[in-house]
Order: sequence, then structure tokens, then C-alpha cells
Amino acid sequence: MLGGVGLALMLALFFGVQQVTKPVYNTLYSGLSPSEASEIVGTLEGAGIQVDVSSDSSVVSIPKSDFATARMMLAEAGLPSEGAPGWEIFDQSGNMGMNTFLQRVNRLRAMEGELARSIQTVSGVESARVHLVLPEREAFSRDRATPKASVVVRTSAAYSMDEEQANAIRFLVSSGVPDLAPERVTVMSTDGEIILAENGEEASAEATIQSARTMHEDRFERDIEKILSARVGAGNVRVNVAVDVTTQRRVVVEESFDPEQQVVRSTETQSSTEESTSNEGNNVSVENNIPENLGGGGGQAAGSQSSAQESSEIVNYEIGNTKTETVYEPGDIRKVSVAVLVNGIYDRQDNGEVEYTERPPEELARLEELVRTAIGFEEGRGDSVSVDSLRFMDRSMEIGDPVGTSLLDILKENVMTILKWLFVLLVVGLVLALGVKPLINRIFATSDQTSDEDGIEAPNADGSETGGAPAPGSQTSSEGSDRQATREAQADQGDEVIDVVSVQGGVRRKRISSLQNMVSEDPDEALKILRGWIAQDG
Repeated sequence: MLGGVGLALMLALFFGVQQVTKPVYNTLYSGLSPSEASEIVGTLEGAGIQVDVSSDSSVVSIPKSDFATARMMLAEAGLPSEGAPGWEIFDQSGNMGMNTFLQRVNRLRAMEGELARSIQTVSGVESARVHLVLPEREAFSRDRATPKASVVVRTSAAYSMDEEQANAIRFLVSSGVPDLAPERVTVMSTDGEIILAENGEEASAEATIQSARTMHEDRFERDIEKILSARVGAGNVRVNVAVDVTTQRRVVVEESFDPEQQVVRSTETQSSTEESTSNEGNNVSVENNIPENLGGGGGQAAGSQSSAQESSEIVNYEIGNTKTETVYEPGDIRKVSVAVLVNGIYDRQDNGEVEYTERPPEELARLEELVRTAIGFEEGRGDSVSVDSLRFMDRSMEIGDPVGTSLLDILKENVMTILKWLFVLLVVGLVLALGVKPLINRIFATSDQTSDEDGIEAPNADGSETGGAPAPGSQTSSEGSDRQATREAQADQGDEVIDVVSVQGGVRRKRISSLQNMVSEDPDEALKILRGWIAQDG
């Protein structure tokens, strides 16, 4: 049992000291790839710095005291690398053995890395990857292949990239690559959402429509929440926007005529006159065929004359008309539906209690008007807006300073540190109780025994012991009572007291036995001591 207890104590002491002396690790870098983490760990371990890596190799932690040294060392080694390598890739390789193919590959990697670094400087972008397709002209070909590019962007959790920033990234990439048109660049997010698709491809039409719908909804939600938070306070408004967009391209042509808008375009007038003469006689002769100026007047037969006139006018009018041609592209807004939920009002009463009241209808009407203005409300297309005031369930009833961290939370966060120092105190207590205290007791016991032995061996010059007992001539009137008290105290210690004439109070038998043993073991030394006493008396 003693052996088992001792072994358990040694093991506990070993592991406890190991935990106590173990350094406190803090995160140096997070979000690393396995290859990047491997390079960082190798560099730090080569410099003798302890490294702790998470299970997924994405977080590297080191002791807090080594932070400054580790950062300078990694900066000197160019770690962690900023995504893909840039133009510095040509500094890492020599010119010997570099063929044309490797030069083209390194140039492509350098261009992709530099573009990715430039995109990461955009607000809200955490990381980016750029893929360039730069085909070479085939042999004996007149046409040159068109380059393409695709960009994958990862944004922060509370940020959503809109079409305007995606277009900026598109133009940035197209401007950095020769002969690359902006419409040949595809921009997508790490969630699989295509923000900007390459134009001219039918397969990306659905993705473009979905991206346009999401973009409109996010923009409306941000604008509405921003303008309402100024009135109801941050965190007291929830906005949900549903946008219906067109999915097909349509061209609608409308033409209308207005009869009230008549304008004379042209006028055409025609007139004609007709005259005719007829004879009364029915006989047919040569005389009837002779003209009047040749024939005799008296010989002309009697007849009748007639004339007719005719006129007409044609007026051409131009009627006013309106011709309208409307083109609906895929992704255009067709209908907007907005639902807004605002929290009520919390008032603190005189007694310290908090009272909740709903917002008045007049205020809700004004908030609804603000929402209509923010989304560009159009009743003709069927837009709808709903603003309601309801109590939020996650709203704290206390108004004032935020609640501080509780004692339980502090204990949970520092439980390992507390256990570590408790173990240290336990080890220190065990060392004091089991090691230091027995050692001190033994030292004092040895000192007392040495003092007793010195008192027997070296009596004073007047014949008394070292303890300072007076000579027989210096006994006082209380000698009997003192001797009796000394004897009783020595009897309590379990040793017999012997009366000696030259010693006041008596001498314990144990001391006399020790003196006899010393004289019998080393008589020469005892003789020297006696000679010294005689010389002092003389």
C-alpha cells in the first residue's frame, strides 16, 4: 500500500508539474491551408519554437512570449504567403534550365496571383482566386482565340457583394490581361452563386437571373434597414424583401392613334366643263355635214345646244399616333414585395419597471411611406409594402448598461487555469507537510540533544554543569523548593534524577551513563578535559 501510494504521488507530481510548466498557447494564424500550415510549422520548429496545430491544420498556436520573434522570422521567410505567388516567382528560380513552357506557366501564375492580391484589397473581400485562360494561336491559323477569366471571391460573413463591385472586379481583371474583354470574365462567390456570368452563354442565363434577384433583394433590405434604424434604433427592425424578376427577353410594340390630333397633309382639287349641240331634223344630207361658216345661214337647220361643269376636292389628313417599343431583359424587376417588422417602445417608469407599448399607427404610416420611397414603389406593377409593430422576443427587458460577465462564465473560461494553480498549491502544501516540516523537526531535535550532551561534558569552572547551575556556596533559601520542582519535571520525562553534592537540582542518570561511556571509550580525551579543569582552577 505504501508503494502504491508513493507511485501514485510521483505520477501525480510528474503530470502536475508538466501541466504547470506547459506554456500558454495563443493563436498565431488561423484559416490556413494544410500546405501553408506545414511551411509555417517547419520554419518555427527549425528555430526551436514550440508549435501547436489544430486537428484540421487551419490554426497554428505558439507560446505568447515567442510572438514577436515568430512574426519577424515568418515575415523574413515570406510566410504566410498571400494566396498565389506573384511576380516574385521569377526571383525564386534561376535562369538555368528554364525553357519556354515553364516561362509561360510562371507568367500565368504570376498574373493570377497579382490579380488575386489586387481583388483582396476591395472592401469586404477576404480572399480571391483568379483563373486565366490564355490560349495560343494555332499554327497556320488566321484567327486568334479569345482569352477568358473566372474569379472566385470569398466575402466576410456580414457582407454581400453587389453587382457594382462585381463589375469593378470584372474590369480590373480585363484591364490587367491583354485582349481580354470584360464580358468574358465570370465572377462568382464561394457559396456557388454566380454574381456576373459570361455574356453570350445560354447555360448561364438561369444563374444570372438568380444572381440578379438576390442582388436586388439584398440591396433593398440594406437600404430599408439603414433608413429605419435611424428612427427605431439598431436591432429593432427586421426586413424581408421578395423580388420577382423577368425570366425571358420580351419586346412589346404599342401604337395608338389620337383622332383629336388631325393635321391636313395634302389637298387635291379637280374641275371640268362640257358643251354639246344637237339638230332637230332627221334627214341625212350633204348640207348637214357642211360647216356653218361655209354654208348659208338661211339654209341651216334648226337645233339645240347644252353645257355641263363638274368640280371635286380631295383633302388628306395626318392623324397623330404614338408608337412605343418596350424591351424586357432577363433579370429586370417585375414586382417587389416588402415585409417590415419593427419593435415597440420600452419606457422606464418611475418605480423602475419597464413598460412595453406598441408604436402608434401614425408612425407606422410614416415608416411605410419611407419604405415605399426607398424601393421606388410602383402601384402599376403590383408592388406591396407591409409595416407592422410587434414585440421582439429576444429583446432584453432591462434598459441601461449591458449585463456584465457572470461569475459562472468566468469560471468556465478559466477552469483549466484555476485547476492548474490549485494543483500547484496542493504540491507546495504536500512538500511543506511531508518534506520541510519533518526536516525542521529533526534539525531542532538534534540541536537539543547536542545541547544536553555539551552540558554534561563541559561543566563550568566553579564545578557546575554547562546549564549554568551555581556552586554549592551560592545556594539560596529557595534551594529545596527549586530542587523539588526540578526533580518533579525530570520525573515527568521518565528519567531518574540523582543528587550530586556539587550540582544544584540533581543530575539525570542518563547523563551520568553517557559520561561513563565517554570516559571508558576515550580515556585520553577525558584525561585532557580533567587537566583543563584543574588548570582553570589553579
